[in-house]
Amino acid sequence: MAEEWAGPVSVEEMYGDWDYEAAKAALERSLDPRPSASLLDTIGSLGLGEDAVVLDIGGREGADCLRMAERFGCRAVLVDPVTANLNRGREIVAEHDYGHLVDLRLGAIEEIPAEDDAFDLVLSRDMMGHIEDIDAALAECVRVLKPNGYMVIHEVFATPLLEPREAAILYANTATVPERMSVSGFEDAVQSAGFRVESIDLVGSEWAEASQEAGTAPNYMLQVARLRRGKAQLVEELGEVPYRAMYGNALWSIYQMIGKLESRVYVLGRAGF
Repeated sequence: MAEEWAGPVSVEEMYGDWDYEAAKAALERSLDPRPSASLLDTIGSLGLGEDAVVLDIGGREGADCLRMAERFGCRAVLVDPVTANLNRGREIVAEHDYGHLVDLRLGAIEEIPAEDDAFDLVLSRDMMGHIEDIDAALAECVRVLKPNGYMVIHEVFATPLLEPREAAILYANTATVPERMSVSGFEDAVQSAGFRVESIDLVGSEWAEASQEAGTAPNYMLQVARLRRGKAQLVEELGEVPYRAMYGNALWSIYQMIGKLESRVYVLGRAGF
């Protein structure tokens, strides 16, 4: 989307003879954004069946593992480095109808607790931004992926609209490694690790739009206003880290909706197969 115009809008043009109500009505029309569940459609297009074994690396409490198990009948392994995530995940998995198909393991992407060529698919959803050693991480994903398997990576990247000061605040509050926010840097690392890029889906702001339209996400703009205006009280009530995490997460979603961040889904195969 072009952000530059021939010149500034004048006062006469700003308040001139154009139909404000019609413009407002146009903005009330949905552009039919895809929801985040469309990620399962991408995974489904790769031919997963009941005999498949998938890895969700950094999958937190196992929501995506359970969705894949339910939809495809496959076995799923969740590996996450945060013990609290796994503790919550075990409770959720135990109560789910397809929980018997899901295995939860403590581990990190740089040293995945699995044998070589173990998985038909590796899923990484919005977690590469936390990884310092991207080369080691991707090399491990190649190692545990079957020769004809696929890796699906959902990641969010910075766009030229994100100002340096905004980026510094955002990354500090979301445990984000700044180098991971570069599309070109990420794609270079992917190819160096031994992957080939099968497809790139530029999701952009769609998932964030869809969650707002469906009412399944908070009003992040209102959250930021409250976090800023009530900072002293909220820091005392919540603590510094929860305050900063909530502030960073709200900005993360807002920045996706206004084009400072963009969401992408990559489908990768092992080079040479």
